[in-house]
Amino acid sequence: MDNKPTILIIIGISGDLSRKKLLPAIGQIFESKMIPEKFKIVGVTRQNDVDINHLLKNTHNKDYLLKNTELFQMDLDDSSDYERLKSHLEKIESEFGESAQYIFYFSIPPNILKSIVELIGKSGLALRENIKLLIEKPFGVDLQSAIDLVSHIDKYFKQEQIYRIDHYLAKETAQNIIVFRNGNSLFKKTWNKDFIEKIEITVSEEIGIEGRVKFYEQTGALRDLIQSHLLQLLALTLMEIPEEGHLNEIPYLRYKALSRLQIVKDSNNFCAKRGQYDSYREEVNNPDSMVETFASINLESDDPKWKGVKIIFNTGKALKDKITFIKILYKKDNEHESNELLLRLQPNEGISFSVWAKNPGYEHKISRHILDFSFKDHYEVLPMAYEQVLFNAIKGDHSLFTLSEEIIETWRILDPLQKEWINQNQDLIIYPKGSDIKDILG
Repeated sequence: MDNKPTILIIIGISGDLSRKKLLPAIGQIFESKMIPEKFKIVGVTRQNDVDINHLLKNTHNKDYLLKNTELFQMDLDDSSDYERLKSHLEKIESEFGESAQYIFYFSIPPNILKSIVELIGKSGLALRENIKLLIEKPFGVDLQSAIDLVSHIDKYFKQEQIYRIDHYLAKETAQNIIVFRNGNSLFKKTWNKDFIEKIEITVSEEIGIEGRVKFYEQTGALRDLIQSHLLQLLALTLMEIPEEGHLNEIPYLRYKALSRLQIVKDSNNFCAKRGQYDSYREEVNNPDSMVETFASINLESDDPKWKGVKIIFNTGKALKDKITFIKILYKKDNEHESNELLLRLQPNEGISFSVWAKNPGYEHKISRHILDFSFKDHYEVLPMAYEQVLFNAIKGDHSLFTLSEEIIETWRILDPLQKEWINQNQDLIIYPKGSDIKDILG
């Protein structure tokens, strides 16, 4: 446990993210006895009628959270209110009897992030050494906006003070990719183009946009999942392994892997497809919407270690299955030799590997069998991603957070395709809800 006195300032505490993820995560960290002894939550809200009991309804360890949570009403556009906030935080510090680290968690719409960061910076809070900013995605909407946002935040805060969140990086299977690759000699020696034929990363969701009309009409599958989650999972898969005891190098190694990637082009066309489920336009009340709820793209790396390996992303909403995985297909001389490694992020986090074996009996018949490991079969407690995010931020571990350079690289990879899709309106595949990915791709 890192026992630094800590004040967690949740800006936008009345929102769904705070109620469903952040506050329950703090309750779980407390139950695990990994929370600092001196810890306080300050929930910032514009509203003056927020009911803390309602926010904590059905939350585990409610008594602890009630005792250690304060609400602070303020106008997020008023610079004088940031001075009031600063004084309030200093009062809590005096009650602690020692200096505390301030962790600002931005549970807010991305379009107001810049102004709030600026006002926090100008209030003098940025001058503190022990201040951290936790920033949710989306981080920009395209390459130029990401560059502008990085530049804006850099005016007020140092790189080491900024923690950009991609909660997929905090999932147990994602954290285990490096350990699995490096801790098993079979895979350590074969993790390259000489043995691997294809890498496929899939995020399939059964639900549609579930009422998130405004968000999804501005975002789409490419920005929502590929720019962040899928590219980060691929970076973990392709990156060099850090030396023992140097986990702090992980973000930089992910960045290096991202810098070698580009979308595959066939002649003059990108190897990419987009689709939209059949009732989407009615749900968003926009009969001309070209926003993709499904995307499939092919990428390649010019890293000599991975040159020639096929890389495929598939993601979509309103599909047949809810599943997230990284699939590694090994090269084969004969069909029955094809081995497949599956790293499952949801559901049922774990790892499986397919092998071929002779069937019992007199005849020489062989069939494919699965060797399977599931975390739930061996561990009673599996921390949720937001528990890992908050815990790592408290102790100052950047390995689960993305660098500004990584963010810019992900947008750089997608920038040409974004521009092409903006200028095209004939290539959208309309698919029925509950479709299989193979059916959409034909």
